[in-house]
Amino acid sequence: MRGRVFFRYSLLALVAVPISFLWLFPQVIRCMRVSYSSDFRLLDKTGNVYSSRTATAKQQAELREHTQTARQRIRRFWGDKQGQAILIYSPNQDEYETYCAGGEGAGCSIGTPWGTSYLVLGPEGNNADVIAHELCHDELFARLGWWRVKREIPQWFNEGLALMVDYRFSNPSVWEQPDSLTSMESFADEATLEPFSHYPMLKLADLESTREFFGGNSIHTMLAYETAAAEVARWLAVVGRAGVPTLTNAIKAGNGFRQTYQQLERNKRERAMKARKRPGN
Repeated sequence: MRGRVFFRYSLLALVAVPISFLWLFPQVIRCMRVSYSSDFRLLDKTGNVYSSRTATAKQQAELREHTQTARQRIRRFWGDKQGQAILIYSPNQDEYETYCAGGEGAGCSIGTPWGTSYLVLGPEGNNADVIAHELCHDELFARLGWWRVKREIPQWFNEGLALMVDYRFSNPSVWEQPDSLTSMESFADEATLEPFSHYPMLKLADLESTREFFGGNSIHTMLAYETAAAEVARWLAVVGRAGVPTLTNAIKAGNGFRQTYQQLERNKRERAMKARKRPGN
């Protein structure tokens, strides 16, 4: 009897969760139905890129070029590309707002508990940096899943990682250079990040959740981005870009984020220290 009751409630929960999600986020429904919308056309059959019919021929050509550049950047950064997000672009702000809640920023990422994800680009989003930024969010989502990203990955890491492939705010030399602790030693003396402001940094502990990261005013959000970018750039300068897939693979295998994040850095430092102590160095 108890088994039947448990099964019944489990079945109800499985049905209720996606319905509740769609009710709370109507933009997801619109994204799911973009292929049926007469307002959009499929621009890239192999890459699931949809462009608003209000986009000019020049804007569509630029979107193809920028998307290709962004995808190549993601492959270099991660080592390969696993994300399969559907990209939706509209140069019209009102239309953009119907697909991206609030319509703020150049673009937004929408992930669903059942695995589908969408990258929505607005009037300012048709460039390689914005697309690479959103694709990086999708790559993390594809490798770890919606639930694990929401529960285990701090928002500062999610955003900081995306900023590493977003050259509006970071220098590609942070991760494009060969993996070496030499980069970490000179990191503090080089302008590897574009300055966002002259305000003091925030604490990472105060930027764990989405609400903490984006819940303040515009200055708080920019400071949150600056803090996240500085920390992830510092970490990458130590562990190298190979540390990113190593970290996500470990988390997928059941290891905790914080422990793995710190351990990878310690391991790289220890190996570098041993190498220095070898005769002849």
